[in-house]
Amino acid sequence: MEMLVTKFSNGKYRNEGELFAEVISAENVKLMGEMIALQALRTHKKFDMKVADRLYIGLIKDLHHMGEIDYIVSDGYDVAQTAICFLYQYVGHTVHEIYGKDRKGKEISIKLACYREVDRFINLLRNRPDRRGTIVESIDFTNHKALPTDPINCFEQEQTDYTKYDELVEALQLSALKLAILNCYMSGMGQSKVCAELGIGRGTINHRKASIRQRYYSLYGSL
Repeated sequence: MEMLVTKFSNGKYRNEGELFAEVISAENVKLMGEMIALQALRTHKKFDMKVADRLYIGLIKDLHHMGEIDYIVSDGYDVAQTAICFLYQYVGHTVHEIYGKDRKGKEISIKLACYREVDRFINLLRNRPDRRGTIVESIDFTNHKALPTDPINCFEQEQTDYTKYDELVEALQLSALKLAILNCYMSGMGQSKVCAELGIGRGTINHRKASIRQRYYSLYGSL
């Protein structure tokens, strides 16, 4: 089973590491934004299956069908567009370059700043009144209009830092299938959902999990 990044790049990239190693350009910024949106929604799904899961499923469907005539994209693709528009400002740079400093004075990369902008947008969608007029998983934004437009200042709480995870995965040097399995489990999926997501059997998954674990132990020792 191909990774999504491989599928949607027509085989140009074997994994997300290859994609994000490139300089941001007009040719790859769309795919970069889509992959960041998918990962951000996977993270949100751990805490909000009602809204984030709907957005995630919608985005997956969009990526598979948006080339079809008269296809109407879902709200999930708005998340991807947020990431794409953010990254487009940095064409000619890599996502690993320093974007600026957060509220605590810690330097963050363009990629992490993009994740934070996407997180902010997802939270806005989660707070939006639905068609029944109720509030979905309401979060109190005090004095919303006064919030600064700078994405790194839109969060009172520290957001998820993907840097260490990216470094660890890169060191493991996993195959495309192993990386896809690891990403599924990191997003909180159970085995049955991983099977459905990747279209593979439990035996294949268990074998790859054991291989990933053995590779981790060889590099870092036992947990």
